[in-house]
Amino acid sequence: MGKENGVVVEIVVDNGHGKTCTKGSPDGTYLEWKWAREMARMLVTELKRRGYEASLLVPEDDDVPVNERARRVNGICRQKGADKVLLVSIHSNANSADGRWHDGEWSGFVAIVSPNASAKSKQAADFIWARAIEAGLKGNRSFTDKPGKRFLVQNLGICRDSMCPAVLTESAFHDTREGVRLLQGAKQRIMLAHADGIEDYVNWLKLGGK
Repeated sequence: MGKENGVVVEIVVDNGHGKTCTKGSPDGTYLEWKWAREMARMLVTELKRRGYEASLLVPEDDDVPVNERARRVNGICRQKGADKVLLVSIHSNANSADGRWHDGEWSGFVAIVSPNASAKSKQAADFIWARAIEAGLKGNRSFTDKPGKRFLVQNLGICRDSMCPAVLTESAFHDTREGVRLLQGAKQRIMLAHADGIEDYVNWLKLGGK
């Protein structure tokens, strides 16, 4: 497993932000940096259990700047070949940085690619978002169910500056109470949606990526 057409696919999991950079819910019961690191470790463990090559991009708890994270993943790309690497960056979302609850506003899971995204990036995002919807993570921001188009496009540095296919996910909004309940109570479900979507991507590659 972990191979398409005999080629190893390395899945690099990026836990976005660090404890010195971002906070979390307005009441302090949820911390994005801590949740993202737990989720990333769970995902790497699950992918390895399934027989895939997987690694953490940022093992540190402190914040690592985007340019350094991109440098790290691009180093892996140069070693293995960019088409043999997939980067998935794990985050939770927020409606605002004002430190207040925003119940009733944006909710739900999204998968994001950069404006310069490859077809492989878009397909990986599509597969992961489809699995998230299947897992019941759909909110009012999951506004497309069209196969092949389940992704948003934003100019995010970790995706834009990575040489390999790259996807950034936002699993829920941590400035809504329902979002915090989901992030804290459905960790396994969220992790498995990522793992299943990644596996769908690798299986797609096995079929020639068409």
